Amino acid sequence: MQTLEKLLDNKDVEVRREAVEKIRGNPSEASIALLLKAMQDVSWRVRKTAVDIILEEYPIEAYISGLIKLLYIDDNAGARNSAIETLIKLDKKVTSFLIEAFNTENRDVRKFIIDVLGEFRDKKSLPLMLEALKDEDDNVRASAVEHLGKIGEPAVVNALIEILESGDLWTAYPAADALGRIGDSRAIPSLIKTLSVKTLREPVLRALSRFSAPETLKHIVPLLEDATKTIQEETVKTIKNFYHRGVQEELIAGEIKKFFGERAIDVLVSHAWSNKPDVRISAILLLGLMKDERALAPLLELSLEEDLAEDVKRALVFIGKEKPGVILPLFDTVSPYQRRFICGVAGEIASPLFYDLFEELMADDDGHVRTLAALAIANIGDVRAIKPLKNLLSDVYEDVQEAAVTALAALKSGLTLDEFIRTLSDRNPLLRKNSVLLLGEIGAVEAVQALGFALKDDDVNVRNAVVKALSMIKAEESVKYLTLALTDEIPDIRASAALSLGKIKGKRVSESLILLLADPDDAVRVAAVKALGELGDRNTAGQIIGLLSDTNGFVITATIEALSRIGGEGARNALVKMLSSQDKEIKRTAIKALAPFEDIEDNLLPCLKDSDWATRMAAVEVLGMRMSASGGLGGKVKIELERLMDKEEDPIVKKAIEESLDA
Repeated sequence: MQTLEKLLDNKDVEVRREAVEKIRGNPSEASIALLLKAMQDVSWRVRKTAVDIILEEYPIEAYISGLIKLLYIDDNAGARNSAIETLIKLDKKVTSFLIEAFNTENRDVRKFIIDVLGEFRDKKSLPLMLEALKDEDDNVRASAVEHLGKIGEPAVVNALIEILESGDLWTAYPAADALGRIGDSRAIPSLIKTLSVKTLREPVLRALSRFSAPETLKHIVPLLEDATKTIQEETVKTIKNFYHRGVQEELIAGEIKKFFGERAIDVLVSHAWSNKPDVRISAILLLGLMKDERALAPLLELSLEEDLAEDVKRALVFIGKEKPGVILPLFDTVSPYQRRFICGVAGEIASPLFYDLFEELMADDDGHVRTLAALAIANIGDVRAIKPLKNLLSDVYEDVQEAAVTALAALKSGLTLDEFIRTLSDRNPLLRKNSVLLLGEIGAVEAVQALGFALKDDDVNVRNAVVKALSMIKAEESVKYLTLALTDEIPDIRASAALSLGKIKGKRVSESLILLLADPDDAVRVAAVKALGELGDRNTAGQIIGLLSDTNGFVITATIEALSRIGGEGARNALVKMLSSQDKEIKRTAIKALAPFEDIEDNLLPCLKDSDWATRMAAVEVLGMRMSASGGLGGKVKIELERLMDKEEDPIVKKAIEESLDA
């Protein structure tokens, strides 16, 4: 023990850590003294090792007094943190010891004890917490109040109310928060009363928002025009929370109108222009809840702010659901942006009142408007829209065509499939392509054979659409035609067909996909190997491994990921060899790909010393997942991660190591 004690003073951190390890398995009073000394070491690794041993091998009674003494060392934050960490891990088993230790003149120690007990949320500590509410030190009192809120015990509500009404800002502030967290309605009258105290309005508003009691709104709404801007903003957010917690919008709007009358919209608009996003969004929501036509113009103006557009849309939809007619005049604008925006709003409202307007807008000069009108008219569900929508299938803009396909699919109950199957032989390639996509969207199994014939279409875009449609239908016959598409002269079609087969997981497609592993196009080889990875057939691993020597880096990384999915001894051995790659991206991909395999720790440990931070990061993440609590390879991994922790300079990697060790 004397030798080990000397080693604990050695300048080499690894010597000190190994000295601590030698204490393991030799329980005695002298060992405890050395472990407590090691917990004061400057190295996180040494302290962590000591904490692990003391927790694993000794009864609490043997070291608790020494542990508490570490809290008194005011010039060694590491020692105090180690003691606090250990006490927190011991949880409620040390509650009684800490209650006894609270009787000290050291105010810092008293606060540490309250903080630790607060983490346990042990009701046995309630008497001490209540006693700490009267502590002579402000920090101790404030900490006790905060933790009482976390414990959430209704028995302390009266004590917290007393603190709230005492006027002591230092403790009344956290008391308001604690009362909100506990959620006992006995606190509501006191919280309302405390709204008269300017310095406490902010935490009281947050507490009242947790209750969201409708009867408190009349006390909160006037603060929208408080003398302090901060309180005004907190009030806007509080009222918004009432709505999100289920208070009826009519009640909220009624209280605002009752207090502000005709000025209500102006007051909310002023907050909607706040420079704080959460305040602006809250005010916009409240403008919607008001269902007042006077809010339309300012909301439209706010919609020009790109980051507010979605929130404004929700507010307008709220108004329009109640009064769809008020939205119609908004279309009368020369601004293309606003016409698109209003079209989106009306589409979500989906009132039959808008049908004629949407049909008219499907012929608008603006392609964006035509797109939005097509999607919007489908939301109404009126099959009359099918005829004008079919005209958009050959629109000059692809976005409009896609919208027409989506809209027609939504109205499929009114469609005649034979009509679109016949269109597959139309002279217009756009009509052929979009008819194919529509048949795929509606899952027309009866059209699969016709789609198969369309794989011979002269137009590349049509053939590409056929592959996409067949992958959406996912019928057994689809697999047959997708396999044929693997021989298409266009690489993109071969690649798309391969990926589709991987997703459908059809029978007996592996052999066809294997042929594509030798395709001259890089993208096709990537698609083929990804599809084989999805299929997970271990019989294909041998052929896939050959692509690890491909000339294209993307093919290699796709192959690595596919082998990870397939698994097996052959795949594992091939991936281990890729750890020696000079290409950092390939090496990192191989590290991550080895995560599902057993017994790969020894292969990955050298990667912790790689010069590339991202490679080390990948190794830390995989090894951290695989690390066992103690012993065997898990113990070896832990030691290496702890060793890296002391040397690592990259903050991201260091954080990942710490998280792995903590887990």
